Amino acid sequence: MIKNIIFDLSEVIISGFHKAEYIVEKNTNIKAEEFLEQRKKVNDIFLDAMRGKYTENEYIEALLKSANWNVNKEIIKKSIRQNLDTKVDGTMKIIEKLSEQYNLILLSDHIKEWVEYILSTNKELEIFKHKYFSYEYGKLKTDEGTFNYVLDTEKILPDETIFIDDSKENVEIANQNGICGIVFEDAKQLEKELQEMNII
Repeated sequence: MIKNIIFDLSEVIISGFHKAEYIVEKNTNIKAEEFLEQRKKVNDIFLDAMRGKYTENEYIEALLKSANWNVNKEIIKKSIRQNLDTKVDGTMKIIEKLSEQYNLILLSDHIKEWVEYILSTNKELEIFKHKYFSYEYGKLKTDEGTFNYVLDTEKILPDETIFIDDSKENVEIANQNGICGIVFEDAKQLEKELQEMNII
């Protein structure tokens, strides 16, 4: 019997860093493709920033360091926040419905400053009694032990838990830890799958 539902945040409830390159392109002279290429060059720093090893400023400075761009880092930060203001249509309505019956948990790989911004502008996320952010405990979902850490901390069982994430890799790792997973595409698809599982 399912009692717990763990939700990812980025690209499931609210846009994260994904597609921020298009807002950067609008706000600067940097092409979206160039920004993406530069992101790939410092991806290890980005991953460690989400583990809490670097601040947002340190990550953006690394991002800009080897690029020949005449742009202030504050413009990049502003562009990212504009992207973080975009909600994924329909997901919160499903979450509100689920909250009447299930223990809802938020599990997100994110940079500290971005989470602080998201929480300050999205009070509806208070519906999640417990929130787990990668920068707080130093692990990403792909790192060993993350899902067990959440299960143990929450004192919940994997076979009583569903995990919802837009990353197939993350869902597969949850499956390996005995948690049933749904790969999120959009709210309509999520609702259909939850109905097929007799969750809603």
